[in-house]
Amino acid sequence: MTSGELTRGEAIDQAVGQVYTTPDYYEVGREKVREFARALHDDHPTHWEDAAAKAAGYPGLLAPLTIVAIMGAKAQFQLVDEVLPGNLLKTGVLQVDQKHVFHKPVVTGDRLICDVSLDSHRTVVGGADLFTVKTVVRELDKGVMQESFTTLAGQGDSGSGLPPEFEQAVDDIMFSGGDKHRLPLVRTEAAAIPDDHPRPTSAIAFDSVAVGQELPGRSVPFTRGDVINYVGVSGDPNPIHHSDDLAEKAGLDTVVAQAMLTLGTAAGYITNFVGDPAAVYELSARFTSPVYVTPTKPAVVDYTGKIKSLDPETKQGLITFGASMGGKRVFGRCTATVQFS
Repeated sequence: MTSGELTRGEAIDQAVGQVYTTPDYYEVGREKVREFARALHDDHPTHWEDAAAKAAGYPGLLAPLTIVAIMGAKAQFQLVDEVLPGNLLKTGVLQVDQKHVFHKPVVTGDRLICDVSLDSHRTVVGGADLFTVKTVVRELDKGVMQESFTTLAGQGDSGSGLPPEFEQAVDDIMFSGGDKHRLPLVRTEAAAIPDDHPRPTSAIAFDSVAVGQELPGRSVPFTRGDVINYVGVSGDPNPIHHSDDLAEKAGLDTVVAQAMLTLGTAAGYITNFVGDPAAVYELSARFTSPVYVTPTKPAVVDYTGKIKSLDPETKQGLITFGASMGGKRVFGRCTATVQFS
């Protein structure tokens, strides 16, 4: 770097706040809702049965809360790949935090577009970069549906990135031709975020729950087939989710389950207790440990939850939840804000 040139961190800082959008929409399909619910082990009837969705007040099948990961992750990948300086994907990044804010429920037939921007960036002790990508999901007629904030950790200016042999190994096993029809992101203005009011839901009654009440526990086995199925359902191209060789080269014990697979399943765990997926207003978690999935034995993740607080005026509640595998925490600092009826 010569005098007057920006460091990678400085160049990233200049990109903070610039908003880009996907130039085409993603239409939510009826079978895609079921396919995604199946991948998340989510049996809530509003995802599967038209009559159940209609009875709950929705015009079509209700999509699982994290279905926007399909189009949102692709838009985030494009932002990091096309807009942010420093070829961050080649330096090795790790997802550490995820937060969702739900404004309107997504149903079949919705036409979704994603606005993505770098929301914040900072360098922490040791020189590592922490940057948060904001994704605003809008429906062409309904406006803002969801917001998500994905925090990634990178090596920073002092990092050397992944070795050339690793990059070549990735190129040799990645899905080929996937970007052939990818449209470049387009600069846009930030969307106005609605000032939400409590919305009617078919959630369980406020009077039926109490502070300190524990949610029934749930154990979910994630097999190698589950992980690979989620690769196809979500479009996640990362080879650490299907290649033992690449996972080991990246310093992992073996293939790991997707963070959004385990968090999406946690969302279903919450919504099945609350009674209506649209009753969840916010969901956030910190990823603390990888879920390793061997070729021959499922990784069993245990989900637990507790009602932390209740507001009698709004009939809203704060649920803390967690996930562990073999006694080791998978998530940390997990909360869900929900609306009871």
